[in-house]
This record gives sequence, structure tokens and C-alpha cells, in this order.
Amino acid sequence: MFRRNKKSNVSIEINDYVLRSLVMKGPDLSQAEVMEIAIPEGVIDESEIKDEMALFDLLKELSPLWRGKKQSVRFIVPDSFILLKAFEHPDDVETEKLKEYVEMEIGYSIHLPFEEPLIDVYDPVEGDGKAMMFAASSEQVTQYINLFLDVHMRPEVADVRALCHLRLLESMNLLNPEKTYLLTNWLINGLSITIYSKGNVEFQRFQPLETDLSKWKAEETGEHQVDFSYDGPFDEYRLLVSDQMLELDRIMDFFRFSVSKDQQGIDEIIVMGDNPNLNNIHSQLQENFELPIKLINDSFIQKHYPGFKAKHAALLGLALKEVK
Repeated sequence: MFRRNKKSNVSIEINDYVLRSLVMKGPDLSQAEVMEIAIPEGVIDESEIKDEMALFDLLKELSPLWRGKKQSVRFIVPDSFILLKAFEHPDDVETEKLKEYVEMEIGYSIHLPFEEPLIDVYDPVEGDGKAMMFAASSEQVTQYINLFLDVHMRPEVADVRALCHLRLLESMNLLNPEKTYLLTNWLINGLSITIYSKGNVEFQRFQPLETDLSKWKAEETGEHQVDFSYDGPFDEYRLLVSDQMLELDRIMDFFRFSVSKDQQGIDEIIVMGDNPNLNNIHSQLQENFELPIKLINDSFIQKHYPGFKAKHAALLGLALKEVK
């Protein structure tokens, strides 16, 4: 159930309203500890750091609890920063050389909307001449990296949330290699959508949820533990979620008719995220779609990873990453 992780490290997830960290305290996840701290409104807006000093102070407060200076840090790049792009490559380019190949081809056969990107390559089927590239603006990601360096941490991995989730789902044997999945990750103020088909990440999009974060109240539930609740009419928020159902339907149609040329539709929807209303969102999806819909909630996570919750899914997947 647990993978060994020989090296001490801390996995970090930061979004507009919360900073979460998972600290490895032993050789496997059974001894790991999660710490959370609410981020004041306005410090980060749509993943963009607006008050760098305030975020630095939060990191400085938590860093002594992350097993001291020079601790290795893994962090999740915000979904809104990520661009997914498919590319073809010569058959003689080995998987471990693909990143180098992409770096040489940027500006020639591969074009991106920003300069000096940070990239990672995902090659699910070796030798088929096709792969996927995740790219992000180096300026945006470097701002986060520099903050970790400022509190004397050592950034080791910047990972994509979708890959963290897929890594976790694979560890729980939930992915059938012959099926196509619509993976939905629900944050309080955003929805990340990933289509995963037969070993390939085919599509990724981030959709903002236009909710007023001042209406979401953070409550400390323990030492460095925090939960959120909506201080307003829930029907108001339910309407925002309902709007996303229409978008999901459009995306599934787009995938079926434009991407797969009517050869492949969605077989199953997976519901994940740190949204406190995940159970209600799951019910809304069931009302709108006839597909099988799997909910990765607290009880499901705890069957596989005791002591963790649904909101920790991305951190678990990041901690499971094997780093050479």
C-alpha cells in the first residue's frame, strides 16, 4: 500500500486560501504528518502571489516544523499556470532524452506562448513516437521557488497536480488501462479537468469558480489543521457548480467528436478535491450524467491511506513520486 521513500522531504500545495504540507517522518506514508494553515484573502489571487512578504511569513512560520533548514521541498505548480501540449518525436529518441529533445525544438517545431518555459515530459507509451509536454512560465514558477529558498529550503521537484492525482489513483488500482476517465478536481474557487485515456493525458483545463473567498470561513480543527465552510446561502454556491456541469458536458463532447474523432467517449468520471462540499458536488454530477461517477472522499482515502483525507490527495500523489 505504501511506497518507500528513502529521502526526507516535504510536499507542499499552495492555493488561494490554504497552504498544506506533508512531512515525511519515516520511510513510508504511515508516519507522515500533514500541516495546514489558512492563507489570508488577497495574499494570492488566482494563483498569482500578490503579497510576497505575507506568504514569506507563513512559510517562515512553518519551515521549522518541516525538519529544519535545507529540507528538500516538492511543490505543486498551480493548475492555471500549466499548458498541456502533445508532440511527436523521432522513433530513435529514448524516453529519458525526450526533455532534452523538447528543449532543443522549442521555437522550431514546438511553439509555446511564453519565453524560457519550465517543462516536463510525460511519455506513457515508450517507443510510439508520441508524448505529452507540460509547460509553465518560468517567471511565475520561479517566484514560488525563490520563496522556498528564502526560508532556507531546497526545492527539488515542481510537479503537476493531474500527475499527482494519477499517481495516487494508480497506487489504489483504480485506473483501467482500457478506459477513458474524466478526472475532476474541485477546489473552493476552481475546477481542474483532466481527460486520461488508455495511459495518455489527452486534455487539461482549469476553470475558475467565481466565488467570494471572504464568504469562506477557516476554522482551526487542531494544531496546524484547518477546515473551511461557506458562510452564505448554499444555493448560491450550488448554482456556480451547476454552471460547471454544462462546461463538463461540452468538454466531453469536444473530446469525443474533435479529439478522438468519435472513436472514444468518457467511460467514468472521478471526483476529487479539497472542496468541503465534495459529497454534494458528487450528487449534482449524478443528477446530470448517466456515467459511472467515483467519489474519492475521506472514507475512500482512509481505506487506502489511514489518517489522511480527500483534501490531501494531491499531496499524497506528490509524496509518492519516485525521485532519482
